[in-house]
Amino acid sequence: MRQSDVAKLAGVSPSTVSKVISGSPGISQQARDRVLKAIQEIGFPVTETRLRGSLQVRRVKLVTFYQFFVQDSNYFHAETLHSIRAECEKQGLQIDAVLLSRDEPNDQQVYRAQLAEGQSDGIIFVGIDSAEFLDAARESGLPTVIVNGNDPECVFDSVSPSFRDGSRLATRYLIEQGHREIVHVTHLYRRFIHRRLEGFREAIEDAGIDFSFERNVIDVAYSPMFSTENAAEAIYERITSGKMKATAFFCVTDYTAFGVIQGIKRAGFRVPEDYSVVSFDDLPLAQVCRPAITAVGVDREALGRLSAQRLMERIQNDPTGPSLRLEIGPRLTVRDSVRSLNAPEVKEP
Repeated sequence: MRQSDVAKLAGVSPSTVSKVISGSPGISQQARDRVLKAIQEIGFPVTETRLRGSLQVRRVKLVTFYQFFVQDSNYFHAETLHSIRAECEKQGLQIDAVLLSRDEPNDQQVYRAQLAEGQSDGIIFVGIDSAEFLDAARESGLPTVIVNGNDPECVFDSVSPSFRDGSRLATRYLIEQGHREIVHVTHLYRRFIHRRLEGFREAIEDAGIDFSFERNVIDVAYSPMFSTENAAEAIYERITSGKMKATAFFCVTDYTAFGVIQGIKRAGFRVPEDYSVVSFDDLPLAQVCRPAITAVGVDREALGRLSAQRLMERIQNDPTGPSLRLEIGPRLTVRDSVRSLNAPEVKEP
C-alpha cells in the first residue's frame, strides 16, 4: 500500500499526502481532513509519532486580537487582517478574530478569560501593543506576534512598517523640492507615532535645518471621530492668525493630511500652489483626495502575510528563540499635492 493510494482516495496529489503526514504547513484544512480520513479508511501504515505531528497542526487555533480605531486605522488594519486570514487559511489554521478596545473593561475581562481557557495556540495582535494586553499574553506563555506595534519587553515578535525610514523619506522629498519651512502635523498618542516624528526630525537636521518642536510640530488632539477636523481647525487658526510660516506639511496619516488640506482651503489658500502636503499610510483616501496626496506607504498585504508566517514558525519550530522585529520598507508615491520651490533651470541661448 502506497501514499499514491491514499492520494487517489482523497483526491489529492501524493506530495499533499506526504505533507499531511509530516505535519508540514501549506495544506488547507479541507484537504488535510480528506487525507486523514483516507489514511484511516484504507489502514495506511503511518507511525503514531508522525501522525500525531499532523494532528497537532490541525489543532492550532490562531486568535487575532484587534483594536479597532473608527477612522485613522480602520482601512489599514482591515487590509492587514484580510491578508492574515488568507495566509492562515492557506496554512490550514483555524481562526478566531476578536474585537477589543483598550477603553472597555469588559473587553479586557473577556480577553483574559479566553487566555485562561487555554484554547489557543498563538496570538496575533493587530494595531494594539498596550501593556494591559501584552502583560496578559506574557503570563499565558503563548507565542505572540504584534502587527503595527512593538513589545518594549522584547518577548514577542513584531512586524511593522518602517515608520522612521518612511517619515524620513517623505520629509526628504519635500526638502529636495526646495522646502525649508516644514511642519509635521501629528497626534502623539502611541509609541509608534513618535517614530514618525523621529524620522521627520532626522531628515530636517540632516539637511542642516534647525529643528524645534514649537516651530516644526503641531500636535493635534487625537480622537477616533474628530482627528481630521482637529487638524483642519488647527491649520485654519494658524494661517488666519498669521502664525503659519511653513510652506509644506508632513502629516502623520492620510486622514490628518485630509484635515490639513481642508484647513488650508477654509483659510482661502490652495494646495499645492500655496502649501504642499505629504502624508503617511497611502490609503485609497490619498488617491481620491483633490488634489491627490503624495504619500509614503507600505505593502499591507505583506505585513499580514509575514506576521501569520512568523507566528506559525514560532509555534512549530522556534518557541523559545529570541524575539524578532521585522520592518516592511516604505515606498513613496508622488502625486499632485507638492509644488517644487526650486528655481527652474535657465537655458543658455
